[in-house]
Formats: sequence, structure tokens, C-alpha cells
Amino acid sequence: MIDPYTPLHYFVRLTAVKTEAEHQVELAQKAKEEETRLQAMKMQEPAIIAKYIADNAISVQPTASGLYFISTLEGTGAQPIAGDKVKVHYSGTLLNGTKFDSSYDRNQPFEFTIGQGQVIKGWDEGIALLKVGGKATLILPSELAYGERQAGEIILPFSPLKFEVELIEIVK
Repeated sequence: MIDPYTPLHYFVRLTAVKTEAEHQVELAQKAKEEETRLQAMKMQEPAIIAKYIADNAISVQPTASGLYFISTLEGTGAQPIAGDKVKVHYSGTLLNGTKFDSSYDRNQPFEFTIGQGQVIKGWDEGIALLKVGGKATLILPSELAYGERQAGEIILPFSPLKFEVELIEIVK
């Protein structure tokens, strides 16, 4: 710990001198490179999903939005509708298996209201397909998740996601 008011000395090395015009050209070039990188990621996504579906012998067809809903345990309770508050346990991974979040790890179900845009689109759609007590695997193309946005350090732009979900309760 440095004592307060201790003088600090900095050594700085100048590595380049650029005009404003040169700086603007460099910024434009970096923006173009980033756009090219994002477009490449977007173009690769369908092949990544198709390979995952084939490698895991998934036979269900996607919904009109592109969501793959794979029921793993049929629930016996009610099915939520828009406006219902639900409690859900989940584990989220990238398709390569890298876990990015889990309510199971926290031993705390997640609560949200169906159809209010409080969660990613794939959750609003997928959780509404479950009955209380039901479990499913949701495979979401990025447009139903975070799209071109990065979410944290693990979820890169245009990342398809996989969730193991369990509808615990519809909160009345």
C-alpha cells in the first residue's frame, strides 16, 4: 500500500506522432476490421448450430423463430402465459460446453415475467412451452439471445447458446 501524498514518478515513452487525419484513418480502418470480424462470426453461426445438431443427433425441428426446444421431462402442472411470473432453474453454456451461468450453482431459482422482455427472446418463447415441473434443453440462435452484442467475457457476438431449464413454479 502506498502512503497518501507519496510523490509518484512516471516514465513515459512516446511511440508515435500522428496528425488528426492519420488518427481518423486509423480509427476508420479499425472499425472496418471489426465489422469484417463480426460479419464473419455471423456467417459462421448457422454452420456451428447445424454441426451441433448433427453431432448430438437432435431430431426436433426448430420453431419458426429458430429455437430448438427439446423436452427432457414432461411437466404435469400448468403452462405459463404472457404476464405470468415464473421461477426457473437453469444452466447456460456455449455449444462447446463452456458454462457461463447457472442458477443451480447459486441454489437460487431465477424469477421473471413471461412476455415482458425481461429476459432474452429465446427464454420468453422456450419457458412458455414448458409446464410446471417440466425440463427442457433450449438451443438458441444468437438472434434469440444476445445477437451482435457481447455479454460478459464468455458470450461473444453471434454466439448460439444452450440452456438446460426447469420450470419450478408459476408465481401467483
